[in-house]
Amino acid sequence: MKLTKIFCLLVLSISSSVLAQKQEKKNILFIIVDDLRPELNCYGNDYMVTPNIDKLAEGGVLFENAYVNQAVCSASRASFLTGVRPDVTGVDYPYSKYFVEEFLSTHKTISSYFYSKGYYTRNIGKVHHGKYDRPLTEKRFSSKLNKYADPENASFKKNQKTKSKLKGPAVEAIDVEDESYQDGEAVVEAMATLDRATTSGKPFCISVGFYKPHLPFNAPKKYWDLYKREAIPLAPNRSLPENTQEELKELTTTHYSLSKYVGEKYQEGVMYSDARSKELRHGYFACVSFIDAQIGKLYKKLEEMDVLNNTTIVLIGDHGWHLGDQGMWGKTTNFENATRIPMIIMDPDLKKTGVKTKALVEAVDIYPTLIDLSGVEEEIPTYLEGTSMKPVLDNPKKQWKKAVFSQFPRGTLASIEGYSIRTDQFRYTEWWDNENKKFIGAELYDHKIGDIEDRNVVADDKYKKNVEELSIALKKGWKAALPKGVVNTSDNPLAPRSVPVGSESKGRLKQWEKYIKKKEAKGEEPIYYLKPAIYENQKAQ
Repeated sequence: MKLTKIFCLLVLSISSSVLAQKQEKKNILFIIVDDLRPELNCYGNDYMVTPNIDKLAEGGVLFENAYVNQAVCSASRASFLTGVRPDVTGVDYPYSKYFVEEFLSTHKTISSYFYSKGYYTRNIGKVHHGKYDRPLTEKRFSSKLNKYADPENASFKKNQKTKSKLKGPAVEAIDVEDESYQDGEAVVEAMATLDRATTSGKPFCISVGFYKPHLPFNAPKKYWDLYKREAIPLAPNRSLPENTQEELKELTTTHYSLSKYVGEKYQEGVMYSDARSKELRHGYFACVSFIDAQIGKLYKKLEEMDVLNNTTIVLIGDHGWHLGDQGMWGKTTNFENATRIPMIIMDPDLKKTGVKTKALVEAVDIYPTLIDLSGVEEEIPTYLEGTSMKPVLDNPKKQWKKAVFSQFPRGTLASIEGYSIRTDQFRYTEWWDNENKKFIGAELYDHKIGDIEDRNVVADDKYKKNVEELSIALKKGWKAALPKGVVNTSDNPLAPRSVPVGSESKGRLKQWEKYIKKKEAKGEEPIYYLKPAIYENQKAQ
């Protein structure tokens, strides 16, 4: 009898030891919020009601200067989910044929990387821009709910007798439960997934992507009630920056975001009334508070499961959004409002919590950082183009990158591109015609004289030396701006020109077909690899 008891105790001891070994790898909860700009209480905007995001900041490190590499859903996600930059993924909008059919087959996404390391993985909601989540432990969850909870708004498209492609209204405030909207339903599924993951005996890597505050600005009425409309501030910079050269006015602006919604007569450069602007901003803020509440549910679930002491939580926006800033309502620019994002990282091994860092970081840095923090004993893949932020998490005051980079294409099949470099003081952008290898113009914004980018000072003699230095730094690229002592040996080929795939690709595919026919008619070879002229014409200015 005694021997049996001793044997059972020994088995229990060994089992506990094995379980402990398994749990040496940290769990990961990766939260991605669509169109979320860093207009949050924890970022100094005390009119915002975001107690749960604030709680993450209190338990983690908040990055004040985090940026995406291209300010549109598809390109940004393709970049940070695979750890390489837009010129390598080849993604503009939506995902490209090359990225889906070739690149993803040889380059693991964050979820598929951790799946290969024995993690329980699942993507819930909008993680990728489309159905490209593979491989995973559980199939991706996507809500089937309509974006509108009001039946009249939900049936808008069906009731139209015209051929208009307009969507429903841009805002909706209706007294319903959170689960009546896609993001509320997704959180219910996420919590059930966390239950299954923790009982599996494996560490988990669960990614939850929220659709809001993306248009339409729809949220349960109780979140609208958190704000008094008369107290909502308007954008401080409601027109294009002063001294914007004529050739750049069309290139620098964002397009179409609001014009797709019924009743919107907005045109770029024409301001809405104060009342309408406040209504739209009210809707956006309500959606942010709605998402904040969903994040609170996830955090509480982790607390109840008692896994916070072994879980890394990362919260980011996939890009920013213009809420009337520069006279725009949307993303798809190289301005600060579109490229700067909130980024908060909680980790049980943090030496200090509730701190902020001014270190310049990029969304592409998340992939290597998660590997570094996870406990997976493997070197970070050499093809990744991000830099682990672990040294900054260890020392938030550490000197880090000299600059970060973003870009945005314009014109038919992205024949024109604006490349932007952001230092601690300046944002400098050059626009190039890639097809004809021609320099178009530049922008310079001095953030020491204001952070709203309302005056382009590129032609000011006072900044002549700055322009020269920034132009050189932009052309040297991101590797030359890495932190002291950090080397990146990636040597990735440029992606071919973006040929889109998916349900949103029809218009772009027609452009592509028209381009091919035009080239063939002239007896010319189509350009499948459109190299960035900025790097080929360094002395063209």
